[in-house]
Order: sequence, then structure tokens, then C-alpha cells
Amino acid sequence: MKMEQEHEHEHGRLLDVAGLMHAARAEARRVMEASKGDLVSDHEAVLDRLQTAELIDGEEARTLLDLYRIGLEAGEGKADAQRAYFESRGIYDRLAASGTASPVALVVASAAVGSFEVAPRDDGSPTVTIARQSYGSSLAGIGAGIGALIGGPVGGTLGGAIGGLLGGIVDEKKDKKK
Repeated sequence: MKMEQEHEHEHGRLLDVAGLMHAARAEARRVMEASKGDLVSDHEAVLDRLQTAELIDGEEARTLLDLYRIGLEAGEGKADAQRAYFESRGIYDRLAASGTASPVALVVASAAVGSFEVAPRDDGSPTVTIARQSYGSSLAGIGAGIGALIGGPVGGTLGGAIGGLLGGIVDEKKDKKK
């Protein structure tokens, strides 16, 4: 117990899951009310928070917003899912190869690409699907923000990965567009 108290004092933070859940719900309500149901504005607000926390820079925020829009359009049937997947994959590849991308930007971008599912059809040809409204990218961004509160940039990276995984689980429970 004494070691936990020293650890808490040293970092000035206490891991309170119930408190974090309450704060996350309150922030989600605030963002949704401010954006009036506009999903792109919701995601933009999440990215703004990550940028304010200096977990991503302005160029990364714009890239991540582009990735979100690509997935959203494919999920809504406004764009071909296979083309959107390869476009997203190309954007992620360039970000990763740049050597300057932040770990949080990479994990959120990876979740955006991971929101697409590539699987074989009965004839062996590939098919690409994505949930109508994929949560991979959104929950990765939210997870990064919450993780950063607990553990700075490293916590943000881990939180982003966990959020992206949870988003994938949510997506699996929903209908997908081909």
C-alpha cells in the first residue's frame, strides 16, 4: 500500500476507472452536442484534443481526419470499400515511412486501416468490407487521449491501441458494407 501511495504521489495521478468512465462519457456528450451529430466534427474534436496535448501535430491531425473521412464514406456506401482500403493503406504507409510521425498518430492511422476487413470470397478473390460507421479510428483517438492522461505519450500510444481494438470489436457487431 505504501508503495502505491508513493507511486501515486510521484506521478500525481490515481487510476480511477469509474472516474475515467464518467469523464469520458461527459466529454463524449459535450463533443456530440457541439457537433450536432456531425461525425466528422466529432472526430475533428478528438484530434484537436490530441493536438492540444501535443500527442500529434497539425499535419498529422489533417492526415488522420482524411483517413477518417475515407473510411466513413466507404462505410456509408459513397465510395468503393476496396479502393478506400488501398488509399488508406497508402496514406498509412507514407506516414509510417516518414520517420517523423508520432507514435499516437501511427496507432490512430493503423486503427483506421484496421477498420477495413480483407477476406477471400468463395472463389478466392478478395473482398473488402468496413462497418457502416466504423469505430476503430474514433475509439483509437479517444483511447489515446485517455491514455495520455494516465501515462503521457506512452499511455496515449497504448490507449490508442486499446481503443482501436475495442473499435474493431464494436465494428464486428455491426453490419459491414462491401
